[in-house]
Amino acid sequence: MSDFPRDVMSQWPAIEELALTRSRGLPIHELLRQARAQSYDAKRDTLKLLVQADSLDKSQAESLRTCVAKACYQVLGFQPQLEVVTSATASAPVKVHVEVAGARELATSTSAGAAAPAFLLPNRIPAGMDFGHFVVGPSNQLACAAAIAVAENPGRSYNPLFIHGGVGLGKTHLLNAIARKLLQGQPRIRMISCEEFVNMFVAALKSGNLESMRHELRDSDALLIDDIHFLAGKEQTQEEFFHTFNHLYQQGKQIVLTSDSLPRDIPNLEDRLISRFHWGLAVKVEPPCTETRMAIVRKKSEMRDVALPDDVVAFLAENIVTNVRELEGAVVQLAGLAKMTGRPVTLQLAHEALRHLVKSRPAPARIAADDIIELVCEHYNVRMNDLLSQRRTKNLAFPRHVAMYLSKELTQLTLTEIGQFFGGRDHSTVLHAINKIKSIRLKDPELRGELERFELQLRRPLG
Repeated sequence: MSDFPRDVMSQWPAIEELALTRSRGLPIHELLRQARAQSYDAKRDTLKLLVQADSLDKSQAESLRTCVAKACYQVLGFQPQLEVVTSATASAPVKVHVEVAGARELATSTSAGAAAPAFLLPNRIPAGMDFGHFVVGPSNQLACAAAIAVAENPGRSYNPLFIHGGVGLGKTHLLNAIARKLLQGQPRIRMISCEEFVNMFVAALKSGNLESMRHELRDSDALLIDDIHFLAGKEQTQEEFFHTFNHLYQQGKQIVLTSDSLPRDIPNLEDRLISRFHWGLAVKVEPPCTETRMAIVRKKSEMRDVALPDDVVAFLAENIVTNVRELEGAVVQLAGLAKMTGRPVTLQLAHEALRHLVKSRPAPARIAADDIIELVCEHYNVRMNDLLSQRRTKNLAFPRHVAMYLSKELTQLTLTEIGQFFGGRDHSTVLHAINKIKSIRLKDPELRGELERFELQLRRPLG
């Protein structure tokens, strides 16, 4: 085991990406965003993680260790010991490692007023994040075609381009691919996450450098922002982004945004922003079909020079169905286990290596609105007749909103059809209920857990 070459540092970008996905919505998410792997001691099997904070309490440190350890296991196939240190204990200025929509920016941090990251450079885009390594299928064909058109004709084809879809389906890959292509002809590309935009705005307000921030963003040839749905409910930041959007659009500069949902489905987003986000083209990235997932597995294995038999490719594609990022993690984990044990990659090895992934995914089942309503009524101890009535008491309104939200997420029903299920309500009432639950879900981990448990129960195989 100790002879196995554990190239941990080169795999940190993949580990970081998985850890950030796992921590989304948790208090440690922002700490992870501004953390970096400082070193790996092979003899002690210890990874040193540097966090930009004055101090960490026991709970934060433990949460960081758990989150990063699980990501390490998924990428590397083993869990190194984790030593978490803070910037306050470092003896010299450190480089702050920040994920910027999948790219990595480096900035020297010596004070709270450190400058914002410079324009994007090609070497800050992760290897493989280009159009050539993006596997195209029916689920993402339109989104990929639109991304290529924007990259080849910025500011002309579709402006803005709004790419939306679930976690781990390739939105960030397309954003990076667009940036890489744009950099061939335009040097001033700004690619940031929405959270970073919010943080920049807040810092500029505190320091009185708002004009400086505006110039930095508005001097861009193109602005690419990941996870724009994090603007939800942030009124002042929405105001600032509105004017930045207008300035760039009027100058013919390309704007590309990604989100987990359509503009109109982002809760507490101003109507004028919703309208502008629809000025160009909004395209959805759907979960890939089985054939596309198989193609993705083959592509990821080729990139890592790992030969996978056809039955192993099929096994991975059939059992990891909703997240492309987890498919890649499964390939890495399987390859790592094969190298560590000296065993060939077989279907049996795949079962052993990925047992935790396969077990956690119940087989898909057909979900009906009636099943959702029945489960919600049972959980919240309300009668079905009352839930579907016109009564608006608090003990009925919240379960009704939850049931409407789940109906939109887990069935193919339209807003109007959902309204008919719930006592003949109109689509605007249903949309209000869905947006209310989305807004609470962003802030309330307890509700997030409830919604996830509902989904698991509803997707449980029949019988």
